[in-house]
Amino acid sequence: MARLGILTLHGMGNTDHDYAEDLFDEIRHRLGEDLADRVETKAVFYQDILQSNQSRYFNKVKRRLRWDDLRQFMLYGFCDAASLEAQKSGPNSPYFQAQKKILEALRELYGHLQGDDRRVIIVAQSLGGQVVSNYLWDANPERDPRNGVWSVPQSFDSPEEEAFCRGNKTQRLLTTGCNIPIFVAGIDREDITPIRKLSPQFEWHNYYDKDDVLGWPLRDLSDSYKERVTKDHAINAGLATGLTPLSHMNYWRDRDFLNPLLRHIKRCI
Repeated sequence: MARLGILTLHGMGNTDHDYAEDLFDEIRHRLGEDLADRVETKAVFYQDILQSNQSRYFNKVKRRLRWDDLRQFMLYGFCDAASLEAQKSGPNSPYFQAQKKILEALRELYGHLQGDDRRVIIVAQSLGGQVVSNYLWDANPERDPRNGVWSVPQSFDSPEEEAFCRGNKTQRLLTTGCNIPIFVAGIDREDITPIRKLSPQFEWHNYYDKDDVLGWPLRDLSDSYKERVTKDHAINAGLATGLTPLSHMNYWRDRDFLNPLLRHIKRCI
């Protein structure tokens, strides 16, 4: 009987629908059949909100440009971040649509779990850390959000389902190559506020590689971040790329992340 769900969010740039399958396969393999049966997995895919628009523009101008691969990385990656933050209100905004996908994924995950103590671990890569942080912030029941999917009424079959979808059953938030500082580091330190503590067992572990220019420590952002983020873990992500910025793409393949991920899963099952 599965009572633990693992929810993933991808990072910036051109991303495949099956981006998390290798990670899920590795988790199942390492857990073994008995423990794997007690875990359900679900990947949030929000890149399709943005990709067709980005590709349409790039295909119109690429013949007049050079460095196609680098330009695609810059356009697709940083356009994702800018588009998701630029317009936060209204059901047609990328911000709202991305949060809708997270809510739908959590609903589906909840439906696949059993028992009265359903719980979740969230694994977010790169921009996915900012995206899920926004979702969990807006899902805070202590205030009336003006942005995102929680700014409109939602219907649930039970209070337990609503609590799960608001993030109140989250045991762990694991961020890899997280770039939240890019969005908030320019704000006065006392105004940089993280998400609330989501459950009594909640821990936030952030993994970064010092050579990854897109991945950053979080606890130094503010006193409240230092209180909320359990630990910043400096790791070497990738045997061949761990000493280069390409390490940003290899957290989910590296044992420096996979080993602690499995420990967290086993503690939460």
